[in-house]
Amino acid sequence: MLSSRPDISFAVNFLSRFQSGATDTHRTHLKCVLRYLQGTKDYSLVYRRSSNAEHLVGYADADWGSDIYDRKSTSGSVFQVFGNSIMWTTRKQLIVSLSSTEAEYVSLSQAACDVIWLRNLLEDLRIDCCTPTTLYEDNQSCIHIANEPRDQKRLKHLDIRYHFIRECIQNGQIKVEYIQTQRQVADLFTKSLPGVSFKEHRFTLGLRGGVVNQTEA
Repeated sequence: MLSSRPDISFAVNFLSRFQSGATDTHRTHLKCVLRYLQGTKDYSLVYRRSSNAEHLVGYADADWGSDIYDRKSTSGSVFQVFGNSIMWTTRKQLIVSLSSTEAEYVSLSQAACDVIWLRNLLEDLRIDCCTPTTLYEDNQSCIHIANEPRDQKRLKHLDIRYHFIRECIQNGQIKVEYIQTQRQVADLFTKSLPGVSFKEHRFTLGLRGGVVNQTEA
């Protein structure tokens, strides 16, 4: 999951929460993951050379209150360099969000930290990152709050670290753009999806089955 199978990121993150108290239900879900891996063991990430894709783009999403035990949300993000997926994450948020907008805002701020790290890495590799990095988000209210420099009363209870995204936008390091939920590939990292959507996002991530031609890898 960490290096070559982003498609099971959410499943691994979810099941890891019950390592010390797994039930028969969790074991059944685990068997489903193992059967999926058995059926897709020839899948791998394919990296293609592309001069048209942006240097770095990111997708950030959140599933509000998805944990039925403590009602904390799950953040998900994925980053692509020249159209190829190179970093992804699924993480449970540390706070209980009071709305879906708040959960998305926290996820966006967490993704911004990863963007800054990746920009510094690319600059060390002498890849120019002078233009703002696009971070795609599917929540319009969240985008409005991130682009609003003034304090929002409904978010005054949030830890100041989650307003880091605003500073990145004001400094010209990140620009947040809206993307339709159907095209939000980070959705795959926050929840279980219907088969059709799952396969579409898996394809967008660059996961391909079968033998990979050496000329396109």
